[in-house]
Amino acid sequence: MINATLPIQMKVLGKTGYGHYTLLLNHKKIQTKSMIELEIGAEYLAEIYKEKSGAIQFKHLSKRPKFIPFEEGLPLIVAILEDKINYKEYIISNIIDCTNREKYQILKEMLFASFENIYHIPFVFEDKACLFQMKKKSKFLEIYLYFSVFGALRILIDQNGVSIFTPFLKVQKFLDKHLSFSITQDTKIEPLFVFKKLFDFKG
Repeated sequence: MINATLPIQMKVLGKTGYGHYTLLLNHKKIQTKSMIELEIGAEYLAEIYKEKSGAIQFKHLSKRPKFIPFEEGLPLIVAILEDKINYKEYIISNIIDCTNREKYQILKEMLFASFENIYHIPFVFEDKACLFQMKKKSKFLEIYLYFSVFGALRILIDQNGVSIFTPFLKVQKFLDKHLSFSITQDTKIEPLFVFKKLFDFKG
């Protein structure tokens, strides 16, 4: 049974022909068509609508950003927002002493983001991998959040208040009921920072 109240997560397992894909949805493999080229192995969120014929239609497909969940991320975000820690000093001191390969990769991505004056912090919330990104600009603060239940959220904070943007109409309606901020649908939300490998050696 599919809960269509909010977007659902799916993974692209393979391509079976032109515009035809195998997806993993609710732990089940399904076959579907897509006019949009999907990346094999990538995860997406999409809204699901059931047509009168009984067919299931996916709308507003949004790709999950690639990141490694960071157990220390949430307390770090809180400390930064409360101005209790220096972000770059935290990264450098931890990366020097790091012996864990996965944590080193996370810290490296955080460091590269800091070169662009962007806070990039993966975290875990209710056992789900999430992502926090923030950039301070002269007249406003821009935040990118990714939650598995909502997908991407873009938040702008300026002198006029708080504005929230989501790719999904269903998320917009849901947040409208629970928040007093301006909620707008925007299907072109992108992360503030995407880590790119400088070199890709293949042995």
